Amino acid sequence: MPTLILNSQYLPSSRDWRSDAGRADTPFDVATFIREAQRAEAAGFDAFFHADFSGVDRTHLRSGPPLSAFEPFQLAALVAAATSRIAVMPTISTLYTHPFTFARNLASLDRISQGRAWVNVVSSFRSGTAIGMRRDVPRGSRHGQTEEFVTVTRRLWESWPPRANVPDLAAGRYIRDDLIIDVGHAGEFYEQAGPIDAPPYSERFPFVLQATSSLEGFRLAARTADAVFVGTPTLGAARQLRRILRAETRRAGRDPGSVTLLPGAFCRVTGSRPGTDTDAPAPRRWHRARPRPDDSTVQRLLAQFPGLRLQGASATDPLPADVLADDPDDVFAELGSRYLPFWDLVQTPGQTVGEFAADALALGEHAYFSGSPEQIGDELRRWYDEEGVDGFQFILGDDFEALCERVVPRLLGR
Repeated sequence: MPTLILNSQYLPSSRDWRSDAGRADTPFDVATFIREAQRAEAAGFDAFFHADFSGVDRTHLRSGPPLSAFEPFQLAALVAAATSRIAVMPTISTLYTHPFTFARNLASLDRISQGRAWVNVVSSFRSGTAIGMRRDVPRGSRHGQTEEFVTVTRRLWESWPPRANVPDLAAGRYIRDDLIIDVGHAGEFYEQAGPIDAPPYSERFPFVLQATSSLEGFRLAARTADAVFVGTPTLGAARQLRRILRAETRRAGRDPGSVTLLPGAFCRVTGSRPGTDTDAPAPRRWHRARPRPDDSTVQRLLAQFPGLRLQGASATDPLPADVLADDPDDVFAELGSRYLPFWDLVQTPGQTVGEFAADALALGEHAYFSGSPEQIGDELRRWYDEEGVDGFQFILGDDFEALCERVVPRLLGR
């Protein structure tokens, strides 16, 4: 079955903050997220995810939710206490957290949730303007630093095994301290001598999600993660990414299916029930309109994606055969996942450069699904059945009730 993750901002972002419903489901009220998680759990979601970003984007804040009003681990603990099955998944930045602090926070969350802690590991793509500290790691060293961070955290987790918590009455030991081991790590980025001081609930380390868009990121995830979150707006690109991820996981010496592909999804429900506002125009931040296929469109595309071989081309020119490499593996290795959907588009015969540019700019970073709840559910299922994805992260959309009551049950075949 597909793995389904709900972004905690779906519900408050699905309402217009100018309306009564939008103000009722405010991102400033923790009850909004508890209610959302409970409904997601009943619908069949596997995990409740809370993203986190460093710094303040004033332009973004003016337009309304999503908004991070809660620290991820504290929100996850509250949600865990209000649910019984769904996993809770906060985000941790490897750049601005020490593995020891992260390990004990995660162990505490795992105990509060009784083994339902997952985690989203990121290296932070925004500068830490609001953090009040500097952590300068060259871009070329980010993956190495993240891998060492995860390695130290896993060793800390293993340093206090659950069997150490079983009292030894004969020896008079409440905690089997002889089973708690020192870490003794001295690496390029971290030194960690002693063990964790907060005993984990689970022996197995929690499920790890990593976001990436590069081949090196896929290779890191193949060694250290359980799933990859990546933007892919087309099914063809998703298939290629899943195939590449499985190949890299095999090369890392793991079962090819042990690291799953969980791309983002935006849902635009239409005609779900009388009296809703779902027939209103879709917010532009969720979906891009197709621009006119003219020279300015071509220049806009090149400004965003300079790796395309379209320099000097006019909108009316036939699309060159070599606009991208012939092999999707080469496209991904050279340019990253953001270019891979264009490899899908170039397969359409008879296009002009302008038509290609207009279609390319209309694609968002993530997949966009629009229609009735049943149509969306069927299309999501098609992506899964045709081996494009192992599941989805539902990032933003509208009509949260229809998502839980009709889209997800249809996707899961209920």
